[in-house]
Amino acid sequence: MSWTAGQDSGGGFRAAIKASGFRRLLIGQAVSSLGDWVATLAFIAAAFTLTHGNQTAVAVVLVLRLVPPIFAAPVGGVVADRVYRRTIMVTCDLTRAALIALAPFVGIGLLYAIAFVHESISLFFLPARDASVPLLVPNGALAEANGLVLATSYGSIPVAAALFSGLSAVESRIPHALPFAGLFTRHRNTLAFFFDAATFVFSASMIAQLQLKRARRQQVQIVEGVVEGFRYVIAKQGLRSLALGVVVSMFGGGVLFAVGIGYIHQTLGGSDVAFGWLTALWGAGMGIGLALVRLLIKDRGRAPTFLLAVTMCGAVLIVMALLPFLWLAFVAAVVFGTAFSVAILVALTTAQEMTEDRIRGRIMGGVQMLFRVGLGAGALGVGALAHYVRHVKLIISLDGNQVGLIAGGILIILGAVAASGLRLAGAGTGP
Repeated sequence: MSWTAGQDSGGGFRAAIKASGFRRLLIGQAVSSLGDWVATLAFIAAAFTLTHGNQTAVAVVLVLRLVPPIFAAPVGGVVADRVYRRTIMVTCDLTRAALIALAPFVGIGLLYAIAFVHESISLFFLPARDASVPLLVPNGALAEANGLVLATSYGSIPVAAALFSGLSAVESRIPHALPFAGLFTRHRNTLAFFFDAATFVFSASMIAQLQLKRARRQQVQIVEGVVEGFRYVIAKQGLRSLALGVVVSMFGGGVLFAVGIGYIHQTLGGSDVAFGWLTALWGAGMGIGLALVRLLIKDRGRAPTFLLAVTMCGAVLIVMALLPFLWLAFVAAVVFGTAFSVAILVALTTAQEMTEDRIRGRIMGGVQMLFRVGLGAGALGVGALAHYVRHVKLIISLDGNQVGLIAGGILIILGAVAASGLRLAGAGTGP
C-alpha cells in the first residue's frame, strides 16, 4: 500500500468510542499512560538526584528503558499471536505496578534494573494491545481507534508533567508531624511512583472486563516469526525509508529527555517544576500536532509532511540551545512537540496501512522497537556528550547541554535528508 492510502472514514471516531470494549481499553490506557509519563519524569529526577546531577546517569535510565528491551518488542509481537491477549495485558499491568512501587526505595543500580524490566514487560503489553484493537471496534473505525490510542499515549504528557510538578511540590511540603512523613522526605518522588503503580492496577481492572475472542493459535515459532517480520520490512522500500524516519524522529525525543533537565537546571537556572512545565508544553504541542496533521497532509502530501516535521524537530533543538530565557524555551518546546507528533502519527498510520493484516502485530512490535532505538540513541549519545563537554567557545560560549542540543539537532536534520527517499513513494493526501 502506498503513501496515498487511508482516506477518512466518516464517523469513525464516534463508532470507536461507542464500542464498549474499546472504550474500556481506552480509559484504562489513558489513565495508565498518565501514570507512566509521571513515572518517566520521576525516573529522570531520581537518577539526577542520586548521582548529584550527572546527565549520563539520566541517559542510562532512559537507555535501560528503551534500548536493551528492543529485543522484546518483536518477540512480544509473536507472543501476542500465540497467547490469550487479555491474559498478557493484565499480567503485564499488575507486574509493572509492583515494580514501580519499589522504585522510590532503591539506589541507582536497582533503579536501572527496575527501568530495564519495566520496559521489557511493556514491550509484551503493547503488541497485545495493538493486536486487540481490531477485535474491539467496528469495521471502518480502526484508523480512528488507533489515533485515539496514540492520543492517550502522548496526549497525557502535559497533564502528567503538571501532575509531576504538583506531586513534587506537595511532597516537599508534607509536615514532618504527619504519619509516614519520613517516607516522603527520605525518598523523593515517592508520590509520583505510587501514583503510577495505582494507574497500572486501574488499567488491569479495565482490561480484565474485556471480552476478546480467543484467536486460533498460530504455529509459528518465535524466531521464525521475528525473522518473517524483519524480512517483510526489508522487502518494502517504503517501510525501509519509514523506519529510518521513525528512528530519527524519536532520536529528538531522546535528546530532549536526556539533556532537558540539565538544560533547565544548569543552563537556564530553573527547577524540577520548570522541567515539568517544559515537558508539559512539549505535550501540549503534541496535541496541536494531532489537530493539524490532517490539514498538513491535505495541503502538502504525506511524505513531504513527514520529512518537514522531522526536519523541524532538529531545527527547534538547535534554536532552543541558543535561547537565553526560560519562557522562550517553553515556546520552543511547544513547536518541538507539534513537529514531533506530526512525524510520529504519520509514521504510525502509514506503517499500519502498508502492512498486511496477517503480520501487522509483528510489524507493530517492530515499530515499538524503532521508537526505543531512536529514543535510546538520542538519550545515551547526546546525554554523554552534554556530560563530558563542559564548555565550548565558538562565536558564543556554550555549555554541555547546549552543545548536546545543537549536535542532536544537526543529526536529526541529516537523518531527514537521508530519509528523503520517502518522496519516491509518492506524496498522497491520505491521512
